[in-house]
Order: sequence, then C-alpha cells, then structure tokens
Amino acid sequence: MAQVENSSSNSSSPADTSILVTYSVVASFAALFCLLGLLGNAVVIWILSFKIKRTKYTVYILNLAVADFIYLLFVAVVMLLMVSQMVSRRSQSPTVIFALEVMYDFGYAASMLFLTSISVERCLSVLFPIWYKCYRPKHLSSFTCGLIWLLGALFSLLDNFVCPPDSFQSMTKECIGVQVFSTVVTFVFIIPLMLLSSFILIYIVKSTSKKSRPPKIYIAIILTVMVFLISVAPIRLLWSLLFFKSFTNNMSALAFFFTSTYCTVFNSGANPFIYFFVGRHKKKRFGGSVNEALTRVFKDDDTEQSSLGNSTSMK
Repeated sequence: MAQVENSSSNSSSPADTSILVTYSVVASFAALFCLLGLLGNAVVIWILSFKIKRTKYTVYILNLAVADFIYLLFVAVVMLLMVSQMVSRRSQSPTVIFALEVMYDFGYAASMLFLTSISVERCLSVLFPIWYKCYRPKHLSSFTCGLIWLLGALFSLLDNFVCPPDSFQSMTKECIGVQVFSTVVTFVFIIPLMLLSSFILIYIVKSTSKKSRPPKIYIAIILTVMVFLISVAPIRLLWSLLFFKSFTNNMSALAFFFTSTYCTVFNSGANPFIYFFVGRHKKKRFGGSVNEALTRVFKDDDTEQSSLGNSTSMK
C-alpha cells in the first residue's frame, strides 16, 4: 500500500489533479464507512462486556468485534492520511504507514480466524451436543481466543516484514512463500471450514424451522459468514491471482486498492447491524433497543441447542 500512496503524490497535470480529487472523495467516504462500523462494533463490545452475561460463546463474538474495531480504526486512519497526502501532495512517513499496515492486517487476520472459529464451534455444538455440554474444556473459548490473537499477530508480521511492497512487486522467493502460505491457509482451510459449517447450520435451520424456531444466533452466523464469502473472499482471490500474474489488473493500483478496502470495510462493519436486525422484535416498529436485540441473539440457548442436536443426530 505504501507504493500505492506514493503514486498518488506524483501527479501535477489537470487530469491527474482531477483523479486525485476523485480518489480523495472515495477515501473520505471509506473513512466515513469505517466510522459507522466502529460505532456499531463499539456498541457490541459495550453490551457484551457490561450488559449481557458472559458465556462460553459470546467470548468469541466479543473478540470478533474487537478485531473488527481494530481493523476499521486503522483503515480509517490510513484513509484520512491518504486524503491529506492527496490534498497536500506530501508523502507520509514510511514508518507510520508500515505501522498502520501491521495493525490493520493484524485486525483483519484475527477477524477472519474468529469468524471461522465461531462458525466451526457452533456447528460442533449441534453435531456433538453431549460433548459440547458435558466434556467441552471449560476454558476452551479463552484459550482459542488467545491463540487466534497470537496467530493474527504472526500472520501480520510475517506478511509485512517478509513481503513488503517492494518484495511484492519483485516477487522475491520469500514473498512467494508468504503468498503461497496465505493463499493455502485462506482457500484450503478457512473458507472450506466456513462453507461446511454454514451448510450444516443452514440444513439444521431448514429442518428444525418446521417444528420450532431455530436459535437466532444460527441465522446471525450464517449471514456473517455469507457476507464474508461474498465481500472478502473474491477480493482475496483476485489479490492472489494478481500476485501470481494469473489475473490482469486493468484498473489502476489505487482503484483496485480502494475496491478491496471497501469490501473488507463492509465485511467488518456489517456484523453489528446483522446482529441487530436478526434480534430485533418484528412486532415493534423500530425493533426495540439495541441491547434487547443483542440479548435475543446471544442469549444462552444450550438447552434448545441440545434438543436440536439430538433431533439432528436421530435422523
């Protein structure tokens, strides 16, 4: 991204000035969308921290909201710095840009891993309800969250230190290794796990909705995973194809960068609104308070979950 930003400060013709103005507006709107997402995730963090009883499952949702908050915060800062750079034609400090990249890559990687853990564990809780209720390790949620934060930090540091922008363009051996590793982790492990667990939850929702209402959390998980797969997975694939020269990028570097940023910002900012609309009370015009909506989504439904799991395993 540093090279993308540097390219935006080398223009002086009227046409280039018009392009910079356009991109300044685009970056400003991206920062605005980040602020909306930050507000939504901040509300989720507040409610899950102080208003709703902490459970073994809401721990994941809370950490996901924190990871999305981190990502959106540092992307917003980057967008504002880009606007300042385009207006003033002054380059930003490479050290500052690098630090910002490390932080929002950290939030992005952690968010993706938390979403995977959420969908997989919820799926396992239905497929193996007795294990989940009686034999699941007591501190599994806390241990998993700590491991995910560590992996997110390692992925971010690996990507930014081993494969900086110069190495990305010149395709060094180290950078090729990092990109292959990242592509394999994303498209061989993470996305297939999301798809499999989501399909299982969709089947459960479809089969149980005829007898009783499925827990709202199932609907929320399915929607959040679908939003990720629609908004982030294609862009991630295009970045990989672009690196390995399998995809010809007809857009400018800035246009492609902003397109991917909008997609990932939408993914990180959409989750709180999904929780609210899934948990809102349909009979009330405005769906009730945010606290009530989130409580309906994240309430402890172990009993209902066990009955659903038993009925599924008997089929």
